[in-house]
Amino acid sequence: MNYIAELNSFYARLLTRPLSSEAQALWGVLMHLFNRAGWPPRLTLAASTLLGFLGYSYATLSRARGELVAVGLLVHTPRPGRLAPYYELQPLSGKVVDKSVDNPVDKPRLTLVKPICQSL
Repeated sequence: MNYIAELNSFYARLLTRPLSSEAQALWGVLMHLFNRAGWPPRLTLAASTLLGFLGYSYATLSRARGELVAVGLLVHTPRPGRLAPYYELQPLSGKVVDKSVDNPVDKPRLTLVKPICQSL
């Protein structure tokens, strides 16, 4: 995965399909952990690891995770007993983003600013 392309796609997607702040934060932490692990297809992550980053209650983590699963950004596979579940991030950068929203963030422009001190 391309970290920057995924971030750009995620925030472009939020313009037309908003997520709760908790789900956004969880997605960001998962991106960080996948990046640190070298982008494996899936990671085994204990709830305590995610809660340490986020500072949520377990109920809030479950709600945020469920929201990401429901919109197709995450695959969560529980494991038997007390084993940590598998997480799989679904790539966004290869998916079509809704371009119907006229957003200047999606259209970067260079603005040349005149220097304050010009020769008089």
